[in-house]
Amino acid sequence: MLSLIASVLLLASCDGKLPNPDPAPAAPTITFTPAAMTVSPEGGDATVRVEASATWSVETDGQDWYALSSSAQIFKGGSILKLTAQPNVSGSARSATLRFSSGDSQATLTVSQANFIPELTFSAGEVSGEGAGGEVRVNTTANAAWTVVEDDIPFWFSLSPKTITKGEGELKITFNRSYTAEARQTEVRFRSGDQVKTLTVKQGAGEPVAPGAFVPAGYELVWQDDFSGTSNDLKTNWRFEDWAPGLVNNELQRYVPDDRRTSFVQDGALNIVARKDGSQVISARMNSRESWLYGYMEAAIRLPKGKGTWPAFWMMPDDFSKGWPACGEIDIMEEVGVNPDYTSSSIHCTAYNHVKGTQKTAERLTPGAESEYHVYALEWTEDFIRTYVDGEKLLEFKNDKAGNENTWPFNKKFYIILNLAWGGDWGGWNGVNESALPCTMQVDYVRVYKK
Repeated sequence: MLSLIASVLLLASCDGKLPNPDPAPAAPTITFTPAAMTVSPEGGDATVRVEASATWSVETDGQDWYALSSSAQIFKGGSILKLTAQPNVSGSARSATLRFSSGDSQATLTVSQANFIPELTFSAGEVSGEGAGGEVRVNTTANAAWTVVEDDIPFWFSLSPKTITKGEGELKITFNRSYTAEARQTEVRFRSGDQVKTLTVKQGAGEPVAPGAFVPAGYELVWQDDFSGTSNDLKTNWRFEDWAPGLVNNELQRYVPDDRRTSFVQDGALNIVARKDGSQVISARMNSRESWLYGYMEAAIRLPKGKGTWPAFWMMPDDFSKGWPACGEIDIMEEVGVNPDYTSSSIHCTAYNHVKGTQKTAERLTPGAESEYHVYALEWTEDFIRTYVDGEKLLEFKNDKAGNENTWPFNKKFYIILNLAWGGDWGGWNGVNESALPCTMQVDYVRVYKK
């Protein structure tokens, strides 16, 4: 009876209702102010205010034109989310989506950026330089960075800087001396995104180097070939080698004798041509019939273009009884097309040669060596060997006066050689490109002076 009364009292105290379970937790919330993010067309930083009731992770959509500067997490409370974008030079507006997650809750934030139109102006739309060379400066105004198209810059001038930055600036155009009697002109393009701006660059006529322009005092002309005759006259002053491929330096060409496909006179110049002939490459090596002890030797030469070319203007002795390198070798000018416009001079003998890696060599950049004539010269006395490019000394090798042929075998007659090799240990050190064939080495004249 007492237990029944207790039960009735318990039910009465609870109004007949059972106890409620714990309430479900509230879903995480996140809000952005403003509700979307807008980035300047010129790029830079953009921010948004974030209020979060819990910790949220952030993921980007993988586009590379923007990056989050903040943590990959948004923590509970208020914070600032910062994003850094590049200028939009894509040609159209673009957008991105940032994704936020907290447990099962998801949220997104849209980032938008309008199209930016890069602009560049020059204080002069045309730049003109003198044939003698020199500098010209142009003022620039840009609202973005612009980069020059390197392929538009020929050998006869250089630009600095290569990238025009935003704001006011200056562009310096440095002209090399022109060795051609013709004026020249080109268009240089600058790019910013899909926008292109052009600048016209001109150079007035220059002065070709006259024969004998740099001859040292005291020398008189004793021999020359200005190639003013016909191709049939070549054998008067020159003898031709008939060599199989690989005979020296692992060169790939076959030298053929007095062949109009590989050696001929045209418009007052000697042309030495390397060309395909079936499965082989043929070319010419010409040796002067005369030889000299000491003197000043010079030639005006325009070099061939192409990876694999190896033109040379050099000298070897009549007396080859001791073999190479004991006989001596004087390389007045060599160049390889894989390193265009870098011309070099070397001497070889028993003590100093390329096999030992002890050869005496000097090299310089000769702008336009493959596009216009330059004068390469040798002054050779009993005291020294000096080589020159357009009258500027390149290499000097002095006689040690020890009476030792290992270091100075240059006391006997040498003859002049003109040749165009293909490939080989140096010309082909980085492979060859047969699309460069046929290629031509042109010689305006060869002269020898004696005291």
